Amino acid sequence: MRLARTALLVLTALAAAAPALADPAGFAFLKVPAGARASGLSGAYASLADGTEGIFWNPAALEGVKGIQVIGSHYEYLEKLRHDQFAVGWRMLGGGVAASVRALYSEPIEERDALGNLIGTFGSHDLQFALGYGRQIAPGLRFGATGEAVRERIADEAAMTFAAGVGTTWEPSRLAGVRLSASVNDLGPAAHYQIDGSSGDPVRLPSALQLGASYGRPFTEGFAIRGALESRMIAGQGGIESVGAELAHLSGAAVRAGLSVGDTESSFSVGAGWAVQSLRLDYAFVPFKNELGDTHRLSFAAQF
Repeated sequence: MRLARTALLVLTALAAAAPALADPAGFAFLKVPAGARASGLSGAYASLADGTEGIFWNPAALEGVKGIQVIGSHYEYLEKLRHDQFAVGWRMLGGGVAASVRALYSEPIEERDALGNLIGTFGSHDLQFALGYGRQIAPGLRFGATGEAVRERIADEAAMTFAAGVGTTWEPSRLAGVRLSASVNDLGPAAHYQIDGSSGDPVRLPSALQLGASYGRPFTEGFAIRGALESRMIAGQGGIESVGAELAHLSGAAVRAGLSVGDTESSFSVGAGWAVQSLRLDYAFVPFKNELGDTHRLSFAAQF
């Protein structure tokens, strides 16, 4: 219990600082739910994540890595934007370790002069490289941490910074099927573009505190139901409350839906998945607000 109290105290102290920045944050791609399964649940996923996917959600979940696990996702939206995520996890040092890359990038965009003449093309990208570790520190209690490098480039200008995250999950022995989750993500200094030899305005990270709870149990013969609630407090944006539910069958088929309040981009989502032995494929449909279009998200998870 002493370890449990220590872990919770560390998280509480870091969480108090996470949403304190009132200025709008940059690196918006870090706020996009990683994985089509999570997207189909409107991001109510930090307490459901297990194994390698914990590198994107809660590093404590890395304790669930078995053997070698590989996951990847691909999103397409706003016509020219693409968003990819990839991670690999394995067992090491008594816990689970994972390395990941996350990227948001554009197709070539036309560049025109003041008269409207086409003079070429330019592009942009955001990149995150992360390394995480998680393990069990007491019965039912897991703890983990991540280190990250984050870079943003527009045309020929770039800005870079570093970040860290910590998280914990707890499965009370007296409440079968319940998991509680708390994590702080993307804590780090602001990045700066160099403009004409001078440092530009700070580009802050979207530091966030995530608190979640989930419950899963058999629903009827051959079916299981899982539900999750999550609250995210993001620097420069405020709070997002999400709820998601998943109905899965022993055959491997699953359907999902989620709702969120306070999200400036989307308020609901639906999804489906199929798991066959060591492979899981997932799809999510996420419509954007303000007539920005819809997104189709695909992901996979493989166990070796």
